[in-house]
Amino acid sequence: MAGPTRVLLVDDDPSLADLMADQLGELREEFAIQVETDPNDALNAVDTGRIDCIVSDHHMPQMTGLELLRYVREMDPDVPFILFTARGSEEIASDAVSEGVTDYFRKRRGSDQWHVLANRIENLAARYRAEEAVQRRESALRQLTRTVIDSVSTPIESLCGLGRETLEAEYGALVAEDDGLEGSAEILVETVEGDLPFETRRGVPLSDDLGDLTVEGNGVVAVTGSADARDDDGFSSYIGTPVYVGDRRYGTLCFCDRGDRTEFTGWERAFVELLGDWLGHELTSEWARGQNETVALARNRLHSAIDSLDNGDGDTVREELVAITELLDREPVSIAPVSIELS
Repeated sequence: MAGPTRVLLVDDDPSLADLMADQLGELREEFAIQVETDPNDALNAVDTGRIDCIVSDHHMPQMTGLELLRYVREMDPDVPFILFTARGSEEIASDAVSEGVTDYFRKRRGSDQWHVLANRIENLAARYRAEEAVQRRESALRQLTRTVIDSVSTPIESLCGLGRETLEAEYGALVAEDDGLEGSAEILVETVEGDLPFETRRGVPLSDDLGDLTVEGNGVVAVTGSADARDDDGFSSYIGTPVYVGDRRYGTLCFCDRGDRTEFTGWERAFVELLGDWLGHELTSEWARGQNETVALARNRLHSAIDSLDNGDGDTVREELVAITELLDREPVSIAPVSIELS
């Protein structure tokens, strides 16, 4: 998931914490910095939000930096944790390494320390996000493989849920409409994380604060807003891919969020396209099974019509031919609207 680098600063001294946030923010515009002066609030931030790097003081009255590190490692063994302290020692440094600290940094005088710290945060967060992205991709592909192997019918709900979780999006849906955006669209299946402050029954509402729409040659549509966009009237990011049943466009598989995403990566676009292709394959297979049943019914009625013709029963012949015509003109089977909450 592309977006700002989320940095959590923990220091019981508000003035020092604010100074650190200001200095780092000036050096890196891409840093989204959250300051906490209470270590318990910091733990809550780690538990409830996505953090790319933690920078913590050690000497705090309620909880030391080492104690905070122990709790963090129980919650996330991989998130970068920098112990940033003025009164360090070899013993503290040794204990920090034993507890799984990522980096140990002694506070020093001068502005150079902020450049060094900003570089370390940037590098550690980038590596963490890259490794996390690889793990997320592998997990998504494994789940998709299991879904495909285990499926005995069209796994629309499973595919929507898998896509939403993989993209870390709030909302996923199969929409029976060309682009799936707000209007007269019919939501066939939707998965939602939590509650939304707006309705999605008539389509997918988007925020007014969006960038230019990107349409790729494969039909994938992607659009995002600014990093600080959070509109309660619509989603600030959208990605959708067409779903075909045979050569007929059935609708759009899309995923949306109100978070701070600034782009969809190439892998994310490819994964959404893969989900749409597989869903189209499943729907086409279901439609083909229905067509085979239709052909079988039409064949039986044709035999009945021939028998009736041999017996001179013109009325029955006419009824059978009308029934055959209705069978052959039948549209592909559609999916009944379903609403599923996945929290």
